[in-house]
Amino acid sequence: MENTDFLQAVTLLSTYYRSLDAEQGRKLGVSAKREDILQLTLDEYLRWREPLMNAFVWAASFLADEHIFKAKDVPYLKQLVPLAALRVVLGAKSDHHAVKNRLKLWYWCGVLGELYGSSIETRFVRDLETVPAWATQHEGAATPRTVQDANFVESRLHSIRTRSSAAYKGIAALMMSGGSRDWIEGKKFGAFQHREMGVDIHHIFPKKWCTENAIDQEHQESIVNKTTLSARTNRAIGGNAPSRYIHKVEVQSGLSDSELNQVLAEHLIESDFLRVDDFEGFFLSRRDSLCKLISEAMGKPVQRDLDFGHPLEDSSQFDPAELQPKEPGTEI
Repeated sequence: MENTDFLQAVTLLSTYYRSLDAEQGRKLGVSAKREDILQLTLDEYLRWREPLMNAFVWAASFLADEHIFKAKDVPYLKQLVPLAALRVVLGAKSDHHAVKNRLKLWYWCGVLGELYGSSIETRFVRDLETVPAWATQHEGAATPRTVQDANFVESRLHSIRTRSSAAYKGIAALMMSGGSRDWIEGKKFGAFQHREMGVDIHHIFPKKWCTENAIDQEHQESIVNKTTLSARTNRAIGGNAPSRYIHKVEVQSGLSDSELNQVLAEHLIESDFLRVDDFEGFFLSRRDSLCKLISEAMGKPVQRDLDFGHPLEDSSQFDPAELQPKEPGTEI
């Protein structure tokens, strides 16, 4: 966190409760702007210091539940400011099943909608003013703007390639949250395993193979061609073709073909495409599966604007199930 983040959360809460104070006689504006930090009184700081310290600790556990364990893996560090403030406002209710599910929906809409990259102070305010009533399902509560504004387009998956993208880190976390296991060690990616196994985001079709088979940068570096794996499994893969490293993974893991197929399916990978080095079939199938994963997290459909890698006005009829694995060496 930056030096001002905690004070910004204090300011957000102070102005929020100040605006609700009936003795003021009029509604005052809620704010999280940096210049408003300078207007904080000592009493306001002391009032919210302890609750917010606890709330930021709670935010860390919230992220861990979503399989985000390290600072470098947090999609938007700034989103922790309203998240902590919401914890203070909601109190213990934020741990209630239905309320927490709505907080998760709000969180993922912010991440996958990529809404916390700019104009964040205004969004902080809108979230704090609307999320509590919506999360607790008060009658007549408005849907938060972050949930309304969030949108994800299928073609965005092609340009999500590095950790500089919040969605890149978010999708990796969602994959682990879905119960995926490491290919060789067979362990689910809990906080302890994530640290001990040196888990990171790695290529499925290795870069070396992609280069040798004329796979362009857009496709080989896309999040579609990446997943979370242990350092050991990544070393086993090396730069080999999937049809070669699959056998090595089976030998080291002791898994049968069908068992490994199940492990790969947990990563939204159709094993048949890997076994014959069919990059195009793999890419289209997994892209469709990631769209479904993202849609579930955001609680709304992903806009489908691609079919076989080309823009379409309407690609809603595209069915990846119709794809058939190709012969080894097929290029895209």
